[in-house]
Amino acid sequence: MKNKNILIGVLLSAFLTIGTSCSDNLDLSPISSYNAGSFYKTQGDFKLAVIGVYDKFQDLNYYSYLPFCMEGRSDNVTTDTGYDAGTYSKFIDDATTGATSALWSNSFQMIDRCNAILDKIDAGTFTDEKYKAYYKGEAYFFRGMAYFQLGFLYGGVPLIDKQKSVDEIKLIARSTQDETFAFAANDLTQATTLLPAAWPTTAELGKATKYAAEGILARLYLFQKKYSAAKPLLADIISSGKYTMATAYGDCFIDKYDNSSEHVFQVQFKSGNVGEGNILPVVSVPEQIVSPLFPQGGGSPFMYVSSDLYDSYESGDTRRDFSIQKGYTMKGGVIDIVTKFYIKFAHGSIPATKDDYEVNLPILRYTDVKLMYAEVLNEEGYVANGEAFTILNSVRSRGGLAALTATQVANQAAFRTAMLQERRVEFAGESLRWFDLVRSGNALSTMSTFLLRPENGSGRYSMKPTQTIFAIPQYELDINKDSKIMWQNPGY
Repeated sequence: MKNKNILIGVLLSAFLTIGTSCSDNLDLSPISSYNAGSFYKTQGDFKLAVIGVYDKFQDLNYYSYLPFCMEGRSDNVTTDTGYDAGTYSKFIDDATTGATSALWSNSFQMIDRCNAILDKIDAGTFTDEKYKAYYKGEAYFFRGMAYFQLGFLYGGVPLIDKQKSVDEIKLIARSTQDETFAFAANDLTQATTLLPAAWPTTAELGKATKYAAEGILARLYLFQKKYSAAKPLLADIISSGKYTMATAYGDCFIDKYDNSSEHVFQVQFKSGNVGEGNILPVVSVPEQIVSPLFPQGGGSPFMYVSSDLYDSYESGDTRRDFSIQKGYTMKGGVIDIVTKFYIKFAHGSIPATKDDYEVNLPILRYTDVKLMYAEVLNEEGYVANGEAFTILNSVRSRGGLAALTATQVANQAAFRTAMLQERRVEFAGESLRWFDLVRSGNALSTMSTFLLRPENGSGRYSMKPTQTIFAIPQYELDINKDSKIMWQNPGY
């Protein structure tokens, strides 16, 4: 069941700005609304400070992040899509694209909130010392995730490990992508040693655990092709006995199953018109839709799911029609039989206000942990009909598909291809496709072919080899005019 208490705390954070520095460089901190000198003293202070980090994490994973940057960039979405998602799908985004700038600024705001906690927590007074370690672990976890995302999206970024003045920050040059990932890995490793395997009370359900940190760190290692480093992390999650794959695919995305054993970590949302609802389900569908799932209509913008994705599902795959709707009836009775869009997160409770869904968003599902582990096994050495096949086929079976055999998937390269396809249909709409294309080295070839399809203008748009990362926001270049400190990525 969904935990309500942490979300009520997150709501409170809207009225508390957790951060003490007054820098506008890197857009690190909001203006403080209280005297920070009297804060960061007690266990209760740090509890609120950590809630502020969760609040910023929620902002990062709101609709502007997940579909606009990640899903919009991939072959899951067509170039007909509007707003920033369409800008990414056309590969015409630049340093002024709004969602790119929002990702950068929100990430560094979250980093600043984490730094404030880490700078001050050792001097804090705690009535329960284990929470000092837990809160410190959460700060390392979220800072590590932020730098992982920043490194993936932008390449190397400035590494800020404590709160600093404006003048100090302006002297911190961009690091390399490898250095950024190393910093993220160190933070996530710290988090695995400090976070609990399970939080002490049910009121804390949904908070980050050591297994969430292990899973995100393993995902980073897979991006770097450090399979031997990823394997024990994934194995520890699997052997913990705390997680199981949901029996039905749909149960992974319905609000009554939020924080279930399928979910290692989720973004928490709460309906009830308290400003903490999930808007993604409604902005994923056409505004004029008439549907029992959307009795108040859809939102704007929405993403056009590609025929390339829709047609990639095998016959009998039940995941397709749960995730994607083809065609719809409009207000006024007009029927569209062509347009495709995501309905994946709209099958649960229907909110009183259409942009206020209860359903959480998955960051790390146990199914992903299992598939990453199967990928590691294959990279260690292909074994015909071995454990990697067993894992892959368990996912396929839940989707209504027959098992793959070594006759069909005859070698390591073929298994990689099968895995990439399975991940595409399993995680469609979950903002992992672009990540998988980039880390597998298939982004340029896949997108170049995809953009030649008639549904994308038959070659009107193209991807440059440099566009596996995004532009550095223009406002950062304006603030940091020293080209040895801050510079634009190639191709922008």
